[in-house]
Amino acid sequence: MLKLTHSVIDIAITCSHFEESLHFYKDLLGLEVVLDIQIPGDLAVGAGLAPSGFRQVRVKAGDTLIKLMQIDTPPSRRTHDFAAGVRWLTFFVENIRETYDTLKADGVKFLTEPAMLPDDGGVVCAIDPDGVLIEFVQG
Repeated sequence: MLKLTHSVIDIAITCSHFEESLHFYKDLLGLEVVLDIQIPGDLAVGAGLAPSGFRQVRVKAGDTLIKLMQIDTPPSRRTHDFAAGVRWLTFFVENIRETYDTLKADGVKFLTEPAMLPDDGGVVCAIDPDGVLIEFVQG
């Protein structure tokens, strides 16, 4: 059993097109940049994080940090098709319709219209620039 020192975990996304990803999370979703650092090559390689040093920009979503990685030779963009590995991030929002309308007007691409649930909740999914499903849930 892990003995955690924090009640949340950080999520890291290796970006195929870093500037698009930073724009998506910072400008479109409105997440605050809390740190912009360079991870040196010896640390990245020694810890098994990456094949070389990289830039990491951390954005804050509630108590969670999403770490966006910019590396000199980024991997190819994945598709949003169902696949193994990290599939999606869930953001809990106050009003699903307002969130959808605002983000769609700002250029966020959604898979469908919001699906409303019997308990007055709702859910809608978008795709980030690297194919990660972004789920918005009212509640």
